[in-house]
Parts: sequence; structure tokens; C-alpha cells
Amino acid sequence: MKYRLSIESFDKSFAVKEDGRKLTHYSGNRFKLFPFIANNNSVPVYDLGSIVGRYISQVEKINPQQITVEELTARLMEDTEIAPGAEELFQQVVKSNCFDRNGKIRSNNLRMITQIPCEESSARKVADYLVDVLGDEEILKISVDRATAILEEQSNVLEKFIISKLDPKPLPPRDTATYQRITNALHKKYEEDFEYVLGSRNRISDYLIPLLEFYYFTYTAQAILQLNRFLAGDRDNCIPLYFCLDWEKTSLNRLCYTQGWGMLQEKTKSIFAHAMVHKILNQTEEDYGPVDYITLDELAQEEGEDHRIAEEIKVLTERYRNAIPDCPKMKELRRQYSAKSETAAEVRFLFESVRTQFENTSRNRVYTAYADKFSEYVKKYLKRRGRSGMMLNLTEETLIFLTKVCIKDQEMMRLNDVFNEFELRGVYLDNISKEQVMRYYEKLNLIEKKSDSGDAQYVKRIL
Repeated sequence: MKYRLSIESFDKSFAVKEDGRKLTHYSGNRFKLFPFIANNNSVPVYDLGSIVGRYISQVEKINPQQITVEELTARLMEDTEIAPGAEELFQQVVKSNCFDRNGKIRSNNLRMITQIPCEESSARKVADYLVDVLGDEEILKISVDRATAILEEQSNVLEKFIISKLDPKPLPPRDTATYQRITNALHKKYEEDFEYVLGSRNRISDYLIPLLEFYYFTYTAQAILQLNRFLAGDRDNCIPLYFCLDWEKTSLNRLCYTQGWGMLQEKTKSIFAHAMVHKILNQTEEDYGPVDYITLDELAQEEGEDHRIAEEIKVLTERYRNAIPDCPKMKELRRQYSAKSETAAEVRFLFESVRTQFENTSRNRVYTAYADKFSEYVKKYLKRRGRSGMMLNLTEETLIFLTKVCIKDQEMMRLNDVFNEFELRGVYLDNISKEQVMRYYEKLNLIEKKSDSGDAQYVKRIL
């Protein structure tokens, strides 16, 4: 089956009026890119503690049944001999061990974590997004199943008894399309880190939520950077994005300024335009796809396809532009030549048309609201640096977390290899920051030197 764009599909998806002079922008029904909602009234997701239960249950393919203190107590009492008059005391024991003061179940182990409710629509979208874009679901499920079995063996009698009464059901098929993974650069490292964090009860408690939060940021950041390369993207490698350390001094000529948050922030502003362009590029005959920029470049490289694909995109581009009569600036745009291909030039013209009309009409509100959902979340990784403005920031806590997941159970790792592992997870440091990290490790007595060379310095495992 060939990739062929469909005018009929375009008109239906964008609700184009009969005269072709008006359309409606909806995101995600043909190509789901990000879990953000283009609505000022929707609340950004800051704390991924609210999604961890849904995330684990989606990976494990189970549908937890919510349970109250009273319901769980009643189930336990069915198989327990309780002395007359001790029923209330037994319920208090169950409540104190399994529920918090708000009546929500505690996350004592993986099975109980799946019981954590994820009630907000925006939070459920983020959970589903992370399931789709981070790692291979089957590999992640094996890690969850293995960890669940080990941790249940280590549980005390009461915990095992409680777990046996939770009674999850099989997960019904999802009724929405999956999110498309734009970059593969992080997913192998995520699989390794996920397995490591699930390897002990303490690591689950300390690092499962930080792991999800960290990869939510780094995957989304890398996806945004790849999108802005259009058809010249590289799906398998990270694009350098520089951080600085919480305690170090910075300047305007550092990479953490020139290739850090400022660069990413500027590209984040146009992600709704990318979402719309991908929706247009997936208005195909017989639901061919999904197709992103990199896939489209591969299709255009096939013999005789570049011109044909470019012409089909041009038809939908003109149909889109004709349906936007209230943006003079968009009408002033002209197609630019691309040395790469006709398709690359046409995609860029389509993108500039979409971006320009959003930025110069009353539709700017939803366009900005969509990007703000990510910009607001990123604040937990930012720090204001005087006239340098906001920069991506590694706190001591995040640095310790990164070091632990990079070294894992090895006794030690070469310092240069630690920095390489950081980069494989989307965190880049310039030489000044690397020097600061080394001094920090020395302060914690984690450095073992065989010489002053970075290749002969080792970082010991953090216990």
C-alpha cells in the first residue's frame, strides 16, 4: 500500500465547511504526539505521583478495582477469625497499615501502587503517553511481573493477605489511539533503569516517581528537538541539551545557556503547530500510517516518490490555507527551496503556514496553552540565573539519582563513562560542570583515582 493523502479525510477530520473557507483544529485523532490539552482551563500535571498507579497497571495490563477500608476489611474478615468485639480494632489495623488519612491506599508495594487512583483526565493522558513512548511494553511488563513476584515473597503475612484480596481484573482494550514515539534514543536506557528501580522495595519507594518524572521530561524534550529538525531528524540519537549544577556559577557563553533551556523553550512554543502538521500528514487513504517527519523522509527517498508526495502535500496545504481567511501574514509566506527534497520544502511551508496563522490570530490562545503544559512542568528542572535567565538545573538530589541509575550494581564505573551514561539519558554537561561533578563525588568519597586522567578515575557505587 502506498502513502497517499486524501482530501476527503482532511475535510472530515478538520470539519471543513462546504465552501472550503473555514475549518476546526482538533488534535490527536489521526496522530497522537503529546498528551497536552489546548485549553487554558485544563490543569498542567506537575506531580507524577498521581499517575504512577495507572502507569504500572497499564504496563501490567490489569484493571485495579478501587477499594475502601470497609470493603477490604470485610474481605479479610471472610477468611479471618476475629474475637467478638475486636472487629473495630481489626479495621483500625487494616486502615493504619494500608490507607492514608484521606482514605487512599498506601503504596507499600507494586500491587498496592496500582490501586492509586488517577482521576484527572490530563493525568491519565500523561500516564498513557509514558506507557506508549518509553520502552517496549512487553519488556517493561516482564520487569513488573518479576519485581512483583520477588517483592510479594518478601512481604509479611498481613501484606500477602491484603494483596490476595485486591482482585484486579484484565485490562480492557484501550479505546483511544496510541501516542507515537518520535525518538528511540532513550527507550533502552529507560528499560534498564526501570528494571533496576523495581529491583528493591526501597528503590521503588525512593525512585519510581522520580524516574517517571525525569524520563517524561527528557523524552518530551528530545521529541521536541527532533521535530524541529523536520525531515532531517535522527530517531536513534539524543540531541545535546545542556544542564548546569545547582551550586555552580554560570555565564552567557556557557553551553548551558546557548544550548540549554533557552533553545528548548523557543522550540517548545511551536509544538501545537507540529501536532497539526502531523495530523494533516496522516490524512491518508485507508488509514495508512502512522507517519511522522522521519518516516515521511524515508518514503520520499523511494524512487519516483519525492515529487508525488510533495504534490499531494501541496494540495492539502493550499486547502488548509484557503480555509484560514483571517491571517494576512500567512498569505505573505512563500515556499523556500530545500536541497534535501521537494517533500522537505513542502512540509516546511505547511508548518510555517500553520505556525504563522496560530501566532497571528485569536487562535493563539489554544496554541500557547498547549505548549504551556510542558513549559510549566519543566519548572521543576529550572533555576533562575540572574541575567542569564532560567537554565536547566541539576540539584544534588537529581545528581545522586542519575548516578545511582547509571552505575546500578556495578562496584564502580569510569568517570568518563558516567558522563556518557548521562548523555544517553539526555543530560549533557560542559567541561566546567563536569569538573564540578567530579569535586562533588570527591566530597562524598566516591572517586577512586588511578591517575588524574578522566579515563583513570572511577566513581564508586552509591549505596
